[in-house]
Amino acid sequence: MSDSEKNDNKKIELEKSSSESENDKDEKEKLDQDDSDTTSDEDEDQKPQTVVVKEPLLKKKNKEEKLPKGPKYKLLIRNILLRETTLSQPKVRFTFCGNRKVIDERHKGGEKKKIGKRGTVFTTCKATVETGGNNAGSFSKTFVKYKRFQSYEEIKEQFLKVELLEAGCCCRSTSKGFVKINLEELANSSIQREVQCEEHKKGSHKIVGKVYFHCYFQEIFDFKLHFYDFVGKSLYHKENKLPDPYLHLKIEPKFLNLIKLSKNYTKRGCESSHELNTNNPRWEEIGQITYRGILSELENEDLICNVYNHSLLKKDPKLCEGLIELRGFLDYGIIMGALANIQESKVKNERTGSKEIVRKYTAGGSIEGIVECVDLPLHRQYGDIILLKPGRNYLAVRVLRCQNLRSTDPNSFSDPFVIVEFGGLKQRTRVIKRCLDPVFEETLYFTLRVPVLTEVEVGKLGNVQIYVFDEDQAGDDFLGSCEVPLKDIVKSPAMDAGEGKNKIKSRLLSTSLNLDFNAEETDQSIDVQFWFHPDLPEDFTFKDLQIKQKKTKLKKVYQKRIETWKKGIPETHLQEGNFEIIGADESYCEHLISEYISPITLPKELRNINTILRTIKCFTFENDEATFGGRQDVWCSPNFFLSLMKGSTEEHAALGVSLFLGLELDAYLCLGKTKNGVDHYWIMVREKSGDITFYETILSKAYKLENKWQGTSVDEENQDEQRKKKKAPKKEKEKEEKEKEKKDDSGSSDDDELEKSKKNKKKIQLEDESEESDNEKGNKPNQNVKKNKKIPYMTIEIIANHNNIWANIQETLDPSEICYDLDNKKLWNPYVDQEEGFKKKIKPFYDQIRLRPRIPLRRAENFALQITKEVIGGFTNFRHGNHQKTVFLKKFEKVISGGLSYLEKIESNEYTEKDKLAFLKSKGKLTELTPPGYTFEGVPLNFTYTDKVRIRKHIMEKYDFHLDKDINTIFACGSYVHPYYGGVNSVWVMICVMRVNPQEEEESEEGEEGEEKEKEKGKGKETKKKKEKKDSDLNSNDELELDEIKKDDDNDGSGSD
Repeated sequence: MSDSEKNDNKKIELEKSSSESENDKDEKEKLDQDDSDTTSDEDEDQKPQTVVVKEPLLKKKNKEEKLPKGPKYKLLIRNILLRETTLSQPKVRFTFCGNRKVIDERHKGGEKKKIGKRGTVFTTCKATVETGGNNAGSFSKTFVKYKRFQSYEEIKEQFLKVELLEAGCCCRSTSKGFVKINLEELANSSIQREVQCEEHKKGSHKIVGKVYFHCYFQEIFDFKLHFYDFVGKSLYHKENKLPDPYLHLKIEPKFLNLIKLSKNYTKRGCESSHELNTNNPRWEEIGQITYRGILSELENEDLICNVYNHSLLKKDPKLCEGLIELRGFLDYGIIMGALANIQESKVKNERTGSKEIVRKYTAGGSIEGIVECVDLPLHRQYGDIILLKPGRNYLAVRVLRCQNLRSTDPNSFSDPFVIVEFGGLKQRTRVIKRCLDPVFEETLYFTLRVPVLTEVEVGKLGNVQIYVFDEDQAGDDFLGSCEVPLKDIVKSPAMDAGEGKNKIKSRLLSTSLNLDFNAEETDQSIDVQFWFHPDLPEDFTFKDLQIKQKKTKLKKVYQKRIETWKKGIPETHLQEGNFEIIGADESYCEHLISEYISPITLPKELRNINTILRTIKCFTFENDEATFGGRQDVWCSPNFFLSLMKGSTEEHAALGVSLFLGLELDAYLCLGKTKNGVDHYWIMVREKSGDITFYETILSKAYKLENKWQGTSVDEENQDEQRKKKKAPKKEKEKEEKEKEKKDDSGSSDDDELEKSKKNKKKIQLEDESEESDNEKGNKPNQNVKKNKKIPYMTIEIIANHNNIWANIQETLDPSEICYDLDNKKLWNPYVDQEEGFKKKIKPFYDQIRLRPRIPLRRAENFALQITKEVIGGFTNFRHGNHQKTVFLKKFEKVISGGLSYLEKIESNEYTEKDKLAFLKSKGKLTELTPPGYTFEGVPLNFTYTDKVRIRKHIMEKYDFHLDKDINTIFACGSYVHPYYGGVNSVWVMICVMRVNPQEEEESEEGEEGEEKEKEKGKGKETKKKKEKKDSDLNSNDELELDEIKKDDDNDGSGSD
C-alpha cells in the first residue's frame, strides 16, 4: 500500500469513532497536511474528499468574520432653483458618491483615461426660465437615494458634485462648471444650500451660475425617546367630580414607514400610571417610544396626547386630547402644548334625515414635560424645513439680507446667521462665511400653537424676535437684535407671497429694520418679510387686543418702591457697598435682578450639586465689554445666555440659583465684593441645620459657615414629609405594604444579617475617610466644602431669589460675621413687604428656561479626534518649516484619553476610589510606554470650547514644546471631551514631550573613554570580552527583554506630569 492509501484508512477509522479526543484531532490535521504534500497533479480523485471536509469549517469562519453593518444614510434633494446664470438652456446634474478621476498621460505618449466609479447621477430637465430678467430657473423634480456606508470614515472621502450643463441638440449636454461638496461637511451644515458653479479651465474661474437647493443628508436611525416628569394643568373634569387621570402618548408613522420597521420600533406608544382625585396631576414616569427614520422626519411628526379617566367597571372615558409638534425637542428638552375637550353630539341632517356626529372643541387644559433622546446620530444638520400640513396655520418669516454688519473676527469679517423666535419656537438660517452684507433669502415657518384660532389665543403668542449672531465655537458673538409687533403684520395689505408651490395671497409685511447694538445708532439693518400661511380670517384686526410691547425702562411701581426701600438702608452702607438691583438685558430693557431667576425643571442626570457646578463652570467666562462691544453691566436673559454659551459672573450665578431651585434647595443670589474690592456675584444655600454654604461658580468650590441662621424646626420637616406622602398614589402604598409582608414571611438568617452589618460598617468607614481626604461622590451639598475657613468675599450687600430681594442692614457687611435670618426685618430689609403695602409678585419676563441636551458621545469622541489631529498637524507644520524632525507616538493616545476621563471625574467631584486608582494606573502606563533613556513631561489643559484652531494656537503660544531643537525629542498628544447639559463641553488636551535623559548621555560618554583605555591595556582582556559575548549570544533574547524591563523600572517616576 502507498502512503496516501494508508493515510485514507486512518482517516476513516477516526471519523467512525463517536468520541474523538484532542490528540486524535491533531493527528487528523497532520494527516491532512501529509495528503496535501504527497498528492500529485495526476491524483485528481483524492481532491474532492478534502473539499468535503473543509466546507463546513469555511462557512463557520465566514459567519464569524462578518462585519457589523455600517450607517445607512438618506439623500433627498428638492426645491432646486437656478440664479444668476449665463446659460440659455441650463440643466443641473448631481453626482452622489463618485470617485472618478481623469488622468491625462498624453504627454508621456499615453491616452486620456477615466479611473474609478462615476457614482449615482441625477439630471434635471431644462430650466423653466421665469419672467423678470433675473436669469432664474426652477426645477420641479426631486432626487432620493439610500446608501449604506462601511463606516463613518468612508463619508469623509466621498463627495456630492453639483454640475451646470448647457443643453444642446441631439440630447447632448456639455458641462460648463461644477463644484464639489464633502459629504461630512454636508451632514453637519445647513439643509438650505447655495453653491457657485465655476469653470475649471486653465487661468479662468468664471462663475457660470448659482444653484440653490434643499439637501437632506441624514442617517436613518432608531431614535429612543424617553418621556418623564409630565405635569397637567387645569384638566377638564365634570362638576364636583375630580378625575383619576393618566396620560397616553403615541406617534403614528406613515404607512410606508411601517414596512421598514426594525424590531425596536414595535413600541410606538407609552402610558403612565393614574393619579387619584386631581385635575393638576404629575406623572413622574411615562415610558419610551422608538422611532426609525431621519431626524427631519421625526421633528415633523406630531405627538398624540390623550388623557383618560381611570375607571374600574367601564371603559376609560377620554377627558381631553391634543397634538404637540416634536419640533425643537432636541434644542429645548421640554415639550408643552394645549389640550382640547371634545364633546360629541348627534344632530339630524335636514336633507338626508340621518343623524350625524358634531364635535365641539373647548379648552381642556395643558401639559408639559421632559423628553430625552437616549442616543443621537453622529452628524446633525440645521436649518430644517417645516413640512406644511393641511388644516394648520403658520407664520412665514423670510430673511432676505443684512447690511453693514460689524466685524468681530480678526480677519475683519464675520460669519453671520439669523435666529428668529416666535410663539416658543426658535429657528435659524445658514451661516455665511466671511461676509458683512450677507444675502440669505430663506423662509422660516412657525406654527400657530393655539387650541382655537381666535384673536385672544393668537395674541398670546407675542411678538417676533430677531437676533443676528457671529458663529464662534467658543460662544457666538452678538451682532444685533430687533422686534416686530404682531399687530403690524395683521394690519398689512394682502399681496402675493411665497415661492413655488407655496405661493399664496396673504397679508404681507416687507420692512427694513435697524439692529440695536450698544445703545448707539448704527447702520446695521436687516430686510425681512412676514405673512400668514394660509391667511387669517378678515375678522382678525386686533383692535381690542392689547399685546405686550417692549418697554426699555423699569415699571413705575417698581421704581417708586426702590426709593422707599433704599431709605431703610444705612447711609454708611450705601456709601461703602453696591445696592443697585436693576439690570438691563441685551435689548436695553430694565428689570429687577430677581426677575432673571426662576426654577428650572432638571433632567434626572443633572439632579446633583456637583454636576450643576461643573456645568456652570463649562460656560465660557467673558466680560460684557468683549461680548457687547464696549457695553458694561449687561444682564443677559437666561435663554439668551444659554444660546450664547458665555457671559460674566452675574449670568453664571443667576443660572446656578435657578438650577439649585430646581433641586428644591433654599438658594439665593448674593451681591458683594471680593477681597480686592471688586463687585462679584455668587450662590448661597441655607441648609435646614442652620448652616450657610457659599458656592463659587468660577472655581466650582464651596465654603461653609456653621450656625448662621435659625434653620427649620422638626415640626416643619414633618409637615413637608406628610405633604409628600399625601401626594403619593395609593398604589405605591399598597406595593410597599406587600413588600413588607413578603420580607416578614421570608425572614432572614442571622448569618445574612451579620454579613450585611459588616458591609455597612465598611461602607461607613470608607465614607468617613473619603470625606476627609478624597471628597467622594454623592448628592450632599456638604461635599468638597471648606468648613469655617476664610472665604474669598469681603462684603455682602444684597441677597435675592425669584420671589424677593433683601438688603443687608446689619452693623457690618462682613459675610462671616452676620446672621442670615431673612425674616428678621431688623437684620434684612425686604423689597417685597406686605406690611408696607407692596404686595406685587415678581414674575419672570421671559419664557421658561430651557436647557439644551448633551451632545451624543460619538460626536464628543469625534471632536476629540479632530482636536488631536489639529494639534499634531500644527506641531509638524511648524517644525517642518524649520527643517526639524517630529515624531508623535500613537500608542499614547488611548492611555492619555483614558487618564483625562478620570481627571474630569476628579475635577467634578464625581469619582470613587476605583476611579482614583485607575487614574494612578494611567500615570504608570505613560511612564512604562516611554522609551528607555527618555524623561517624560506632560501638561493637561482644560477648555470650555471645542474650537480646534483656537486650542492649538493657545497651546503653541503658551508652551514652547514645539521649539525644542533636539532631534531625538518625541511627542505625544491626546484629548477627551465630556458633554454636559446646556450644550457645553469640558475639553481636555494633554501634550507630552519625551527628551533624552542627560545623565545617560554623560554615562555613555564616560563608557566610550573607558573602552579606549581598555584597548590600550592589552589583548588579554579583549579575549575575555569575546568569550562573554559568545555566551550572551546564546541567551540574547531573554537578556534583552530583562534589560528593557530594568530600564523601564529605572525610568518610573522620572517624568513630570
